[in-house]
Amino acid sequence: MLKNLYIAESQPEKDKVLSSYLRAFTKFSGDGVIDLDKRLKDKFEYSLYDLEGVVRAFNGTVPPSRQSIYTVALIKEGSGLNNIGQHAFPILNNTLFIIPSRVIHASSFDTLTCKGFLLHFDLDFFSKTAFPKECIINRKIFRTSIRPYLYLNKSQAKSLSCIFEQMMNEEEKIKNEGNDMLAVKILELLIHCDRLFSKAPIMGNVIDYHPVIDRFSELLEHNYKTYRSVQFYAKKLNVHPNHLNFLLKKHNGLNAKQYINNKIISESKYLLSNSSFIIKEIANHMGFEDPNNFSTFFQKGTGQAPLSYRGSTPLYSSQSAS
Repeated sequence: MLKNLYIAESQPEKDKVLSSYLRAFTKFSGDGVIDLDKRLKDKFEYSLYDLEGVVRAFNGTVPPSRQSIYTVALIKEGSGLNNIGQHAFPILNNTLFIIPSRVIHASSFDTLTCKGFLLHFDLDFFSKTAFPKECIINRKIFRTSIRPYLYLNKSQAKSLSCIFEQMMNEEEKIKNEGNDMLAVKILELLIHCDRLFSKAPIMGNVIDYHPVIDRFSELLEHNYKTYRSVQFYAKKLNVHPNHLNFLLKKHNGLNAKQYINNKIISESKYLLSNSSFIIKEIANHMGFEDPNNFSTFFQKGTGQAPLSYRGSTPLYSSQSAS
């Protein structure tokens, strides 16, 4: 069945998107990690929200999910806990965070009263403009190897807020002028975010986009539960395993086996900290026939047994206490 594809700019359209998300979060909460590419009825290309409206719509909680969109969020005022990929961090005033495509995200806000902005967009949007998708893929802020959040000072937050506010104030005008104008504003925002992250020591020496790494990540996304050997991915990519190791080490600091294992551990952590699945169910979900093998694998990679990790995670602890 074909999904509806549109730009969510008017308030009714934005409300429709939020309602679609809420239905998916509620209906498929048993998934552990909700794949919104499969579970959402409608697909959208772009939407910009006032943060408080989103937080209130979801009652302060976004369950673990992933989607083929890019997200940029600025929390001007608010507090809580956020998880992006393997990174867990507190939400504080003036927090900027980035969610790359298909990276798992979950969040829990302490209060429904907050201020900020939330931008979603996908590559389909840029395919209809004069800007190639590499304008997005090549942005340093969307590297999965980079810590995806920053705590900004007041001046930095104000500068970024001005761009968001300009986008919101001019949405109707941009809509009438076509996608190219909107793409210009998104790129302006991303360039500004790139500069903020580049000034931070967490960036390090980040290497630009490489097509083999991109294809490897896509293959891993669809096969990590079944295939864990470097040889499988190297053969699919038509490269030697040593070359794949070299590229991954150069771009992400990990060899292919470490990258594959980290993917499995990251997914397992989300299920442990955000679902009520027992260890046997999580092991089965991750492709392990024997839960003991899963426990051994997890402990070797994290230094903790699965149950020990589950008890130590803030999100799971807060859910258990509520």
